Amino acid sequence: MHSVDVFSSSGVPQCDPGCAHNELCTISAGYAECKCQEGKYTNASRSDIAPTVHCEGSAMTLSLNKCLLERFRYNLTQMHFADTNCTVTTYVQLEGNERVIQVKAIPQAGWCGNEVKIHNDKTMTLSNVLYIPPDNSSGVFSSLLIFTFSCTYNMTMQTSLLTVLHPIIGIGTLPSVNGSGQTTATMAAFKSNSFTDPLTEDDTMTVGTPLYIGISTTFHDGDKFTLRAERCVAAPNNNPAYPSVELIAGGCAVTQGLNVHVIQNGQSLQVMFEIETFIFAGQPKVYMKCDVFLCPNAQSNTCQCSSSSRSATEDTVTLEMAPISVSLDVNSGSHTAAYPVHWVLIGKVSGVLDPLSTTTCSFVPQEILDF
Repeated sequence: MHSVDVFSSSGVPQCDPGCAHNELCTISAGYAECKCQEGKYTNASRSDIAPTVHCEGSAMTLSLNKCLLERFRYNLTQMHFADTNCTVTTYVQLEGNERVIQVKAIPQAGWCGNEVKIHNDKTMTLSNVLYIPPDNSSGVFSSLLIFTFSCTYNMTMQTSLLTVLHPIIGIGTLPSVNGSGQTTATMAAFKSNSFTDPLTEDDTMTVGTPLYIGISTTFHDGDKFTLRAERCVAAPNNNPAYPSVELIAGGCAVTQGLNVHVIQNGQSLQVMFEIETFIFAGQPKVYMKCDVFLCPNAQSNTCQCSSSSRSATEDTVTLEMAPISVSLDVNSGSHTAAYPVHWVLIGKVSGVLDPLSTTTCSFVPQEILDF
């Protein structure tokens, strides 16, 4: 509603902002309000209530003509998706020159009944159903509106996280670069080197199997900047005072005792590396985090692996990933049964960890690595 303090020279109330092409500005209870022109829909039918679907990374948005829904007396408060337990929130917007009711669905597998289908062409489709019941309070009974909608996305490191519930991820905000505004960086765990099959909180990795970590960003200027992971560490818990093990230092893989392979770092807007899954003695979880930043391509020599480590600055963000469950599967019959390792992390490593050795590795408590 709008205040009626403003009138045109002819004394006709003016709504600010203005009404859509199918609305009139009228006075109601002392306020100016945009209302549908009923005469415009005399010959309309229910088939005219056809929503438009906008597919974005953050939402699948359905837009329905507000005046048509009111004309045929539909109950907008009782709308629901395939999962009837989900609450549907509606938004009234001016889209083009038409007043619409918008309904947003989060593009994630399982959300409110979302279904996902992965195609051979490396795309995926998320679909759901919107139900709009009639308002029968007037004694006039109408039919239920049923709209099946879907959005198809290219399978990328980012979009693949939409295909599962509770992916193992860590999210942070990168500082503004050249007036670009803040952008998001996401760190996630994957099961294969395709980086499109996310690990979830329900999954358990087995010691010795490959684990893939990918970091991506919503920043788009890949011609001028790349994403670099300066330092990545792992620890048996999320206590900052507890010692951690370095996986990447100075942008390079730290291979002393752990099998770490950097696939890509400081070359594009994605960071990818592989780890042979390991376990801490007596601990079922592995916590990982990485310090990342956007590196100017003009400094390409320092964006990639270098021997000199870059200290954290204000343009660096730390991504802390949800913990990964790890099992020492001694009954599998695989090479993982040959891991009678006792890793007691007390302080700085004074030697090389050998996962195939039966010798307990010793540590000198001289330097505690922050986590």
